[in-house]
Parts: sequence; structure tokens; C-alpha cells
Amino acid sequence: MFLTETDLINAKITSDGALNESDILKYIINEESSTEKRKKMEEGEKYYCYEHDIIKKDFRQSRVSETKENDDGSESEEIRNFFNPNRSNHHTVNGFHRLLVDQKVSYLLGRSPVIKAVSPDREKGDMLERIIEDRCGDEFKTIIQELLTGASNKGFETIHVYYDEKGSLRYVIVPSQEVIPIYDSRYENELEQLIRYYDTIVVRNGQKYTRKRVEWWTKDDVTYYVEDDSRNFIIDTSMKHNPSPHWWGISIEDGYEKTREAHGWGRVPFIILKNNSKGTTDLEGIKGLIDAYDIISSEGVNNITDLVELYWVIQGYGGETASAIAKKLQINKAVHINDNGGAVEAKQIQLDVSGRLEFMKMLRRDIFQFGQGVDIDMDRLGNSPSGVSLRYQYTLLDLKADSVSSRLKKAIKELLSYIVFDYNIKNGTDFNYEDLRISFKKNMITNDYETVQMIEMSRDILSKETLLSVHPFVEEIGSEKYENEI
Repeated sequence: MFLTETDLINAKITSDGALNESDILKYIINEESSTEKRKKMEEGEKYYCYEHDIIKKDFRQSRVSETKENDDGSESEEIRNFFNPNRSNHHTVNGFHRLLVDQKVSYLLGRSPVIKAVSPDREKGDMLERIIEDRCGDEFKTIIQELLTGASNKGFETIHVYYDEKGSLRYVIVPSQEVIPIYDSRYENELEQLIRYYDTIVVRNGQKYTRKRVEWWTKDDVTYYVEDDSRNFIIDTSMKHNPSPHWWGISIEDGYEKTREAHGWGRVPFIILKNNSKGTTDLEGIKGLIDAYDIISSEGVNNITDLVELYWVIQGYGGETASAIAKKLQINKAVHINDNGGAVEAKQIQLDVSGRLEFMKMLRRDIFQFGQGVDIDMDRLGNSPSGVSLRYQYTLLDLKADSVSSRLKKAIKELLSYIVFDYNIKNGTDFNYEDLRISFKKNMITNDYETVQMIEMSRDILSKETLLSVHPFVEEIGSEKYENEI
């Protein structure tokens, strides 16, 4: 019988004490740390930070084949490493992955998401929109952009929602490298539990040690563990309450705490955005192409750097070193030949640059095609491209964006549900986050004149609010007055 990874983890957790909690955590963390998916996550992060594999390549080293004579007189081939200290070792890092990820994020989130409230009570809906607009400023937009960037680089990314010591609702990106989500074993679509682990530095007797800390989150509470010197996980006794509730409801009277009540969200307070249905990174499909481009580009730079534009072939001249001969040629523009049959000939090296450039051009085209991006080449677009030709350039990017946009809307709406809940309990209101609708104003190069013309022609067909949402000059719909004429 074949088991999914989720089934295996759930089996370990529900093993009725067959394993203690420390053994379970060690098993899960060790398994997760060694997976191929974790390697892909690290590669995506590195390439986004321009840490390509090409940096590790030493162009001064090469493998050469030599014929070796054996003791019995036979010959055999021997492969050995050859190091040439005079060879240039430049590395050109071509940041296609970062460009494509930033292009995707800017395309979907370069403009703030449009958040509207659809409610039978229009006045209540308008008020909910103003509340969301007040609480979803630059920090909210930054977090959402980081969420999509992380998911693109690593396959998925995570937001953690919590209350700080002052009782303010906060949310922060938790790197997915620190997160092990545990879904229901039947459909694997509901987050049942989550394990977060990360390294900390412990100083003891002047020595530094790396120890892991673990948070085991459920729908009701969180349990904190620390790693001891024997690499076992034990309950963190530094926490006053362990397990601890998700948050505390504190009532204050005359400046003093009167009551403290434990609360759970009823769900794991982490929001997970998957990059696509398989949770793969944007790098996986184009890494080989980028590596090839880096190698060819770096080789080209090294060859040009090491190029000897002119070299001399001298016959019938002896008694002096090559450097002395070169010096005489430099000063006297001539050299004396002892042998009547001798000769001096200058030769020039020619590099085949055109073939290399054509191959790099092909690689660049494939990178943007399989990376589903837009290669902004003004020679192809022309001086004044029409809206149709511009939209055609965005076809692949649009497909890639659509594969994540529905998941991104769901993640944003889930984050908004916490914000609405927080407002309700602090103000005694009953706003419903389900009334919120989210859409994106895709950020692309457009012909604004054509767009405004189409808006003008649609005035008697579409609502003013809809027309405002697509107008190229409108950044925040909530700041516009719908009663004004467009």
C-alpha cells in the first residue's frame, strides 16, 4: 500500500504513544530537511538573490585526457584535472529568474488589489470598504507582494497572524523553509496543524551552540519546544503557559489588568499560498536554460579577456628568452635572425562571436517563453504599438498569473477575515468578511489613449465603479467619488 507524505506524518502523530513527541518531531524535521522539494526551495531563493551555480565554477580548472604507458608496455587513457593559473575566471550572473518573478509580482500586485464589499445594505458595505482601506495600507501591500514573491521562489509561502503585547493585530511573513504544514489526510485541503522550526544561538561558558526551537500549532493552541544538548526536544519551560492559547483577551480597569481569558482562533493562524497546484517554483522549468546562458556568457568574457590579439611565430632565432625577443620587437620593431632559413611571422586570432550570440539569443527566447514572461524588446514592439499587440506580448505572463491569482485572492481574503474579526470584537460591530470581493488591476504596458477611448464608449453600458476600476489614472478606487462623471 502506498502512502502519501501527509498520511505518513498523520500516522506518526496519531500513533497512540508508540513514539514520544521528541521522536515524532525529530522524525518529521529530519525527513522534511532532506527532501528534494527543500532543495528546490533553496535554489529558488539563491537564484533570486543572484547566487547562481555559475559562481561555483572555476574556469581555470579543466579535465584533460592523457595516454599513459603501463608497465607491461600497453597504453591506457588517464583523466586528470588541469589547473591553469593564467586563465581568467570571470563569472557573469544573468538574473532572468529574479526578473521574471518581479515581473509576475508587479503584473498582479504593482497596483493595489481592488477590494469591494457586496452587501444588500449599501451603507454598511461602504463602511466596510473604508475600514479595509484604512487598515490595508503600505504594510498590507508589502506583505502581499512578499507572499507572492516567496511562493514563486519556493513553491509556497506563509503569513502568520498574531496579537502583539499591546493587543494589536499583526501579521508577518514566516519563511516557508521553517514551516511544515499538516493537512487533513482525506482531501489534503484543510490545514489541521503546523510545525514551525528554526535555529537559535545558545551561548554557554563562552561557547556558541546552534539549537532548534519548535512551535507546534493546532486549531486551538500552540506548544513550544527547545532542543537540549542531546538533540532531544523538550517542553520550553521559559514559557509561562505551555501549551499556550493563540491569544489572550485582557480586560483593563483603572489602568490594571482585571481579567485574562485564553482564546483560540478555531483554525491554525497561518495563511499558506501555493505557487501552483503542484507547489513548484518558477525556477524549476528554466534553471537549465539560465545555467547554460551563464556558462556561455562567462566563457565569452573569459575568452575575450584572455585573447592575444597578435602573436609572433619566429624561426631560426635562439639564445634569448621569449620575453627578450618581445622587448626587441617592441623597441626596435625588428629582430635579427641567425639562420638563413629563419622567418618572423605575425598571426592574429579571430573569435567566432556571431555563433555564440545567436545561441545566446535562442536561450534568451526560450527562457522567456518557458518562464512565461515578457521580453520587452522595443525593436519588436515598435514605436507606438497598439493595445492588441501589447496584450499579445503578455499572453504567457497572463497564463502564469492566472494559475496563482485565485489562490492569491483566497489568501488575501483569509487575511482580511482576521482584520474584520479584530475590528468587530474591538468595536462591537458585526461586519462579515464574506461580503468582500477581491480583484486585481494587472499592471502592464498599455496604450492609455485606447483604454480611455474604450471607457468613454462604455459609459452607458457599465457602471461608473467598474469603469473607474480599469481607468489607467485611478490608483485607489475608494478615494474616487462614484457620483462624479468620468
